[in-house]
Order: sequence, then structure tokens, then C-alpha cells
Amino acid sequence: MLGVGFPELVLILVVALLVLGPQRLLEVARMLGRAYAQLRRASEEFQNTIRQDLAALERQEDANRNQAVAQEIRERVAVIADVQTAIIREGTPLSRRPSADTVAEEREEHG
Repeated sequence: MLGVGFPELVLILVVALLVLGPQRLLEVARMLGRAYAQLRRASEEFQNTIRQDLAALERQEDANRNQAVAQEIRERVAVIADVQTAIIREGTPLSRRPSADTVAEEREEHG
């Protein structure tokens, strides 16, 4: 407790009792108790706010990651569709059909 042992605490209370008197000491003790309770509530609210903000950031990161994966899947499906279209258009036999990578490279080259 901040390096204050029991003997020091008793000494502080005795001095406070002598300086403030019994009535004023009770008022100061109540005031300190209320201030401590308010500080504790504020601390808990702050911690809850930080936790909520972190959770919101994690959800946003997950959403961004999911969007990137969805975009990659769309691009791969488009490449597959291009391969399929090329195969149907050319009537190329199975053994001579281009791979998806080849079509993707050609697609990138031609825009």
C-alpha cells in the first residue's frame, strides 16, 4: 500500500484526528470514500470503452480481411470463366487447352 505500513497509517490517523477533530475527520473520510468510488467507476468505464473499441477494431480488421479474400475469389473465378470461354470458343482439345495461369497472364498482358 504505497510503502506505508500499519504503524505509519496509525500515526497519520492520529495526527489527522488531532488536526481535524473527530467531526471533521468523519466528513473528510466520507469525502475521500466518495472520491475513491467515483475514481473507480471512471476507471471501469474507461476500461470498458477501451475493450469495446478494441473489439470494434478487430471486427473491422476481420471485415477487411474477408473483403480481400472475396476479391481474390472473384478474380480467380473470372480467370476460370475466361479459360472456359477460350476453350468453348476455340474448341481446343483437352490435351492442348491453356492452364488457368496462362490465361491469367494473357489477361494481365492485354488488360
